[in-house]
This record gives sequence, structure tokens and C-alpha cells, in this order.
Amino acid sequence: MIAELAHLFKGPFAALGEAFFVNPAPQLPLKTFFASQALRDMLDCFSQRWPEPDPRAVATQWSKTYFSVLLPGTLLPSLLLDWQLPLSVETVGLHLSPDGAVRGFDLSSSGGLRRPTGETLGRFEFLVEGHLRPVIDAMASVLPLSRKVLWSNAGNVFENVLCRAADLLGKDHPALCEANAILANRLLPDGKPNPLFEPVRYIVEAEAAVRQRRICCLRYFTPELGYCKSCPKLNLSKDNETR
Repeated sequence: MIAELAHLFKGPFAALGEAFFVNPAPQLPLKTFFASQALRDMLDCFSQRWPEPDPRAVATQWSKTYFSVLLPGTLLPSLLLDWQLPLSVETVGLHLSPDGAVRGFDLSSSGGLRRPTGETLGRFEFLVEGHLRPVIDAMASVLPLSRKVLWSNAGNVFENVLCRAADLLGKDHPALCEANAILANRLLPDGKPNPLFEPVRYIVEAEAAVRQRRICCLRYFTPELGYCKSCPKLNLSKDNETR
């Protein structure tokens, strides 16, 4: 738990704060983890939970544990307090559970309030460009997944956190509007393709909005997992059945 954010990480948010620790000398540095055999060994351990694990499904499910632990506890203080955690891949350390899932991160410090410097992505530059991009590049060099799938996995969690935050802040809150704009624009402010563009779509079915990922996460390659409830292939299968 980060002491400066203890007032935020309490009640229903207590578990989010428990995933972050201040430790300038982590036992498992992120840069070492991705550059060594450690990630492959961990994936072998993580795959033991399924009788017939497919490497693509194992990799995608593991990456989801990474983003699901990282993003809620990072985005919440950013949205509510304009607080930036120090997420440089050069200093972040990783905590893994006995079965290989990501359960927390060591940080070099507690971070602090953002000082606007004209970054391309404003308050979220430290997260998107400072952490997600180098981490996803590192993952893609080892995991049997494309960058598009990995960015989609991150974007799916990102969008879900924003939906939950809207219940707290209201959908018109400036910080939330800034975050939603990242997901809504095909291009980044510098003109480059935005890898977080529209990770989720809402399709109207029977007068109800159905949440659907734009890119499949590939978890269905392991039979025990099947399709996720927002899989675009699931709705495609339904369409084919009605023809």
C-alpha cells in the first residue's frame, strides 16, 4: 500500500491499493523479467491450470492478469487526484502468485501530482507511452500474440475502468472525458495510429446495448475457456446460425 494514497484505496478500492508497493530495489525487475527465461518459465507454470492449454490462450490470459492488476490502481488516482505513479519499466518490479499470475508491482517511489509539460496524451502519457507501449513491445517479442491483441487486452480493461469511474465521477467529469477521448480517436495527437482506439464497441441487440470487443483475445483456443462474453467471434457465430 502506498501511504500517500491510503485515503483513496479504502473500502471497495482497498484491494487496488494492495497491488502497489514502494520498493526501489525489487526482487523481480520488470526489464529483467521480460529479457530472460523467467517469463517463459512463468507461462509454463501458469498453463497448468488447464488440461489442454494452447500457448496463445495461456499468453492472453496471463497478459490480462497484468493489465487487470495494473490499470485500475493506476487510473483511479490519476482520474481522481491527477496523481502519477512512477511506472518506468526501468524501475518497476513484479509480484507473481505461486501459479504465475501477476498480483502486484514494486515502484521506485509513491509518485506525485502531475506537472503539466505539454505531453501528447496529457495526464495519461506516463501510463500509455511510459509503460504500456514498452511493456507490450516486450510481451510481443516473447508471447505468441500480436501487439494488436495485447493492446486490445489493455484497452478492454482501460475502458471497463472508465465505465466504473463514470458511476463515481459522472460521465462529464473533465478527467474522464480526457481518458475517453484516448479510446475514441483513431490517431494520436502526433498523427500516429492510436493502439488504444476503440477497444470496445456497444452493439444494439433487441433494443439493448451489448458490449463487444473489437479484437478477439484468442482465449477460445483453450477449450475450457471458450469465448469470453464480449467476444466479437461469438456474435459472428450467432449471425451465421441465423442465415
